[in-house]
Amino acid sequence: MRGGRGALLSFVLAIALAATMALAASVRTGGPPDVAAPPPLGVPEADTQKNCYLPGESITFVLRNVGTGTLFFGYVPNFVVWNETIGFVREAVDGYPRVTTRIAPGANMTWMWDGRWEREDGTHKGEIVPPADYWVIIQVLAGFPLPDLVEIARAPFSIGACEVQIGAGEDFMVDEGEAFSFDPLIFIPGNASIISISWDLDPATDANGDGNATNDVDLTGRNPEFVFGDDGIYPVVMNLRGFGVVESKTRADQDVVWAIDSSGSMATSDPSGLRKTAAKAYVDRLVPDDRVAIVDFDETATLAAGHLSMNYTAAKEAIDGIDAAGGTYLAGGMRLGLNELKDHGDADSQWLEVLISDGGSTVLRDVFEIPRAITLAQDLGVKVYTIGLRITDPDIEATMVRIANETGGRYFKAPTADAIEEIIATIEEDINKTKGTYFTVSDDVIVTVGNVDPTVAATFDLAAAPPANVTLRVAGEKWHDVSMALYRDGTEAGNVSVVRMPGSPDEQAATLSVPLYGGAANALRLVYTPLDDPVNGEVDGADPAWVNVTLANGTWFLYHHTFNVRHADTWTWEIDLTNASGGYASATLAATVADPGTDDVTVTIDWGDGVVSVVTYFNDGIGPDPYPSPGGVAVNVTLLASHAYGLPGAYVVAVTAADDDGGLATTTFDVLVP
Repeated sequence: MRGGRGALLSFVLAIALAATMALAASVRTGGPPDVAAPPPLGVPEADTQKNCYLPGESITFVLRNVGTGTLFFGYVPNFVVWNETIGFVREAVDGYPRVTTRIAPGANMTWMWDGRWEREDGTHKGEIVPPADYWVIIQVLAGFPLPDLVEIARAPFSIGACEVQIGAGEDFMVDEGEAFSFDPLIFIPGNASIISISWDLDPATDANGDGNATNDVDLTGRNPEFVFGDDGIYPVVMNLRGFGVVESKTRADQDVVWAIDSSGSMATSDPSGLRKTAAKAYVDRLVPDDRVAIVDFDETATLAAGHLSMNYTAAKEAIDGIDAAGGTYLAGGMRLGLNELKDHGDADSQWLEVLISDGGSTVLRDVFEIPRAITLAQDLGVKVYTIGLRITDPDIEATMVRIANETGGRYFKAPTADAIEEIIATIEEDINKTKGTYFTVSDDVIVTVGNVDPTVAATFDLAAAPPANVTLRVAGEKWHDVSMALYRDGTEAGNVSVVRMPGSPDEQAATLSVPLYGGAANALRLVYTPLDDPVNGEVDGADPAWVNVTLANGTWFLYHHTFNVRHADTWTWEIDLTNASGGYASATLAATVADPGTDDVTVTIDWGDGVVSVVTYFNDGIGPDPYPSPGGVAVNVTLLASHAYGLPGAYVVAVTAADDDGGLATTTFDVLVP
């Protein structure tokens, strides 16, 4: 097994790391913006490649950096080996060279030891150390100006007659969202067998509440596949539960779950209540240190007397309270019993479940769930004994037989009270003849998960600003001309002119069709030069002029002015079109953002004209994730956004996706607004 971190430097580093993580979480969840998170810290952890070594077998020790920053030492670390009774069997005889040593996040240092005495005083020099439980303690010189030895980390291991030798596997690195399989080392040199292998993905949290934070069953099997959804450094504990055969030992204690059918069909399949009789008779045979739990199942399943316990009276009372109503969810009853053993079973006891039913499922998903429940039982090492009640359908009976055979249990028919007694005696004999000791050995592996940048793809559409119709009409004195120009922010954007001729002014109108951008200063300038006409008209009289502005939405504005012919110089009439402006070019953007991690993602759209749109997608749909946050789903979101350009010109539109771990992706568009 691997041990905790050293008592001095390690403790300080762990506290500092916790403070770092807390502050980082504060910043990510809206902490004070003026407080910068401290730099990440390295965290040392000691490790042995196996939990147990045979005498004389070479041993590998590892110092790993499981933090997010670099470990820095002014001297080269070294190791000693210590036993509580014997003392030091290996001292750092080659010292601690003064060489700067750095260990990057996820990296390690290794040492080899031949399992022989190595002390400065020469005690037992070259001899194999005796079988015992030992600690490897990794130390380094630290301090100024007079450095002293400081413990960095330590880990326990055994030397002797190993029942089983395990290693959770080499530390490895993957990307968030990348599936990987654990690959442990397992060797059984003694007279032992593997009962189950499970993996605790979060050894800092006691999920099942049994006081041991490292034995929760998150995955089962030798090579389970998993995906971490967020970057970080994850210690994962492998727990191997085994059984060592010891012929002189009495039978092992048992944790047994009786899963009892309480569906409406029991009124005809078990009118005499034989299933209750059987369960209570079995409870009566239990002895102290044996524990029992009762599962009452129909369409749903419940623990009728609470968790596994030695309260045999409560168990029998719960059995008496089982009724006959509702449908039958066979896998539901079986799985609740297995989960009870998984979460609350004693690792030093043998685990079994007795499933008693007529097997007549009324839940369609049983077809898929029963094979999964069988697999779970196999992974946990739980024998399931099945008892059939008046089963006449061969397919139903085949299912009950399959459950028993594939989990190492047995199937029984139980049509009579005599048969019930015989069945219980047979199960008891089965259990009692297994003599030996259950044991659990553990090891951990560090999985370093790297962040993956999000990806962003986008499409961009632009609809030009709709034009407004600006119409000039002139009446009155003939042969005089009027020109009209539109100025946008002081620059001419178009012009027309009209020469007054005989006839209706409607026939002599000129229209300028141009967008009146809402973000521009739009103005009209009309110029009238009466004495410079192509055909000089009369010097008397006047020329009334009208400007009609019709916007795309149908809104119109009318402006009027009368030019006097006796005005000898050029006459300029300017119209401020502020109230008659409002055309915009409409942009539509569709962006798709993907991230294999379970990150929060912020999408920023810089429209290129000084306007920036920002939206954040929280992975849980509620608020910022903590760090790390391996749970959740991969990111795949689509954002639709629109924008109005109030001025023509060339713009660069940038769409940036940023995950909450610093990953970035950007795509850009060159946009020309006419």
